[in-house]
Amino acid sequence: MLRSRWFVVVCAIWIQCCSGSAYTFGFYSQSIKLRLNYDQKHLDTLASFKDIGANVGILSGIIFQYMPPWAVLAVGALQSCFGYMMIWLSVIGSVPPPAFWQMCFYMLLAANGQTYSNTATVVTCVQNFPGSRGIVIGLMKGSVALSGPILTQLYRTIYPSGPESFIFMLMWLPTLMTFAWMFVLRPLPSVPKERNDTTNLHIMSAIALLLATYLMTTVVIQNTIEVSHVTSVITCSIGGLVLLLPIGVVYKSEREDDKDDAFLSEFSSSEPSLLKEPLLPTPSPALGLNSSFNIPKDPNARDENSEADNTKCHSESESVGQVSEAADGGLPGGRTTPHMGEDHTFVEAVKKADFWLLWVSTACGMGSGLTTIDNMGQIGASQGYSPQSVGTFMSLLSIWNCLGRLGFGTISEISLHRYRIPRPVFLAFTLATMSIGHLIFAMAVPGSLYAGSVLVGLSYGAQWSLMLAITSEIFGLKRFATLFNTIAIASPVSSSFLLVQVAGRIYDYEAAKQKSGTQLIGHLKPVGIHRWLNSSDLLCHGAHCFRLTFIIMAAVSFCGCLISLILVSRTRKFYYQVVYARLEKVIEKSRRDVA
Repeated sequence: MLRSRWFVVVCAIWIQCCSGSAYTFGFYSQSIKLRLNYDQKHLDTLASFKDIGANVGILSGIIFQYMPPWAVLAVGALQSCFGYMMIWLSVIGSVPPPAFWQMCFYMLLAANGQTYSNTATVVTCVQNFPGSRGIVIGLMKGSVALSGPILTQLYRTIYPSGPESFIFMLMWLPTLMTFAWMFVLRPLPSVPKERNDTTNLHIMSAIALLLATYLMTTVVIQNTIEVSHVTSVITCSIGGLVLLLPIGVVYKSEREDDKDDAFLSEFSSSEPSLLKEPLLPTPSPALGLNSSFNIPKDPNARDENSEADNTKCHSESESVGQVSEAADGGLPGGRTTPHMGEDHTFVEAVKKADFWLLWVSTACGMGSGLTTIDNMGQIGASQGYSPQSVGTFMSLLSIWNCLGRLGFGTISEISLHRYRIPRPVFLAFTLATMSIGHLIFAMAVPGSLYAGSVLVGLSYGAQWSLMLAITSEIFGLKRFATLFNTIAIASPVSSSFLLVQVAGRIYDYEAAKQKSGTQLIGHLKPVGIHRWLNSSDLLCHGAHCFRLTFIIMAAVSFCGCLISLILVSRTRKFYYQVVYARLEKVIEKSRRDVA
């Protein structure tokens, strides 16, 4: 079991469940704001550096190409530990108050450690399960989304005190969990029998959904009634037991594999002639499509149907021809540019229009969603909710974030295989849903924070799973770590602008207008506003504090939906004539072999 690739998935889940500290910023942001005397613009700037650190993982992707996964995890854990240690010492006053640029640097380091664990776990597990990448990606990204409520529950159990202790916990707990399991995480040789992969991965996803449901129920109960510390310990222990349930999947899978090996060994000794060839063809490692789609082909053979498909699939400058590998290791037909589904280098990928369409749609969707997540503390406070209620909103948003990653990772996989619905269709749908969620936030009616948290959290999480899966299918797995981390940069770039230049400026403007009781005229000039008021006075109360911000973000999300529809149009033939056609060939050949 300890050498099983299933145990690698379980350990990756455990690491990810403690690695999402970047999603808990709203829980302790108010403490930083008051202790260090920051205004909203300073706090939003700090949050933007947090977003940049948590999403710019190019360095971790490059390191992953030259170092084993355990080394990547160790670098990220130590970096995150140092960053949170300096933030904690600054907040409690154990060190002299740092300059603002130093706090931004500490936050950047602390959050950037998350990219190392994301890269190592996601890429390693996709390499171990290439035929179920949608489900695996959803499981990994869903686990990191659950880390928000998990860390909050652990904090309430271990440190029933102020938010400063929460920062201290972020310093040591994720580091300890990473060092405990980092040597287990490693790529393992692929196995020919993968018929139980989907079933077992669905069981693990169901366990994650069970944990999310349990956490959501616990959060609601704690917000409704007063619970004792003993009750918190019991509820936290039950959640820990749920996290141990995937061990049963490892045991089940290994027992099934042992029985299959014993049967095949006995059968091959009696009928060796029937086992000269595998049931399914071995996938080509150079291809970027799911391994279950890849059919090896003699590079010197001629396939008239494939050539006809290639001619039909040319759309402007892009071609989605039949994928085959030349005998000399180069591209078939003497081409210098790979087609969709073939392995792309970084330079080859950024030259494609599909790369930038995916990048811009990610900026519109994830950037606006991340802006909402970072401002949940201030949004709740401006509408008169208690700190405990604000914590509930944040936990619910994290849980729905997890459900979006798990649900759409699985739904898109099933829809792709059974109903021929391309993944970019779901990307457009989630962006439209997020636009509706932002409008619900802007309405600020009773219960809008609950409904808005559900829609925004669900859509934001879904976009993470879909973006990674689409990247791997269009541009291949060879440079997958570098490419998806490059596209993820779109999220902090967009959220930094929306946080500082939109949300921060509008909030400070509304706060100053509310404080002075006069109508300010002209452009928004935070510097001039700060001359009138102390930073501690820049608190806004009322629905108007964020209404215009959410209207702008709704428009941004809708623009991302339109852009993703262009991606749907460009990749439609690729998914139909390459992915679907190969899936049908694999199924048909499998039936013939069984017969």
